[in-house]
Amino acid sequence: MVEVEIQRKAIEYRIVGGTCACERAQRSTFPEGIEVSVQYGLGVLTFAVYMTQYQLLPYQRTAGVLNELAALGSHRGGLPRTVRVAATRLEAPVNAIRRALVAAPVAHADKTGRRVNGNLY
Repeated sequence: MVEVEIQRKAIEYRIVGGTCACERAQRSTFPEGIEVSVQYGLGVLTFAVYMTQYQLLPYQRTAGVLNELAALGSHRGGLPRTVRVAATRLEAPVNAIRRALVAAPVAHADKTGRRVNGNLY
């Protein structure tokens, strides 16, 4: 038997502050990539981009799926930003793939036949 388990995992980071013996105030910082008090992890963001850009679900329906599957409290307003960030991060690899395809001698060829003078080639 194969089972799919969908669960939510929350990671909490805290800022610690205090005054050291030299009477200087010290304060820790969040790890790199943590920018706001509540944000979704890479798995959620990847799933949201997949649902909106590959499965072509509207933002509102994608937010509903995230809410129903993992009770994320997602709203459709944040999804366009998520897609823009993904597009920015993927711009360099997509351009490299595009240049490689244009330079390839077999680019733009597939298995689809074409009729020429009534014959299928």
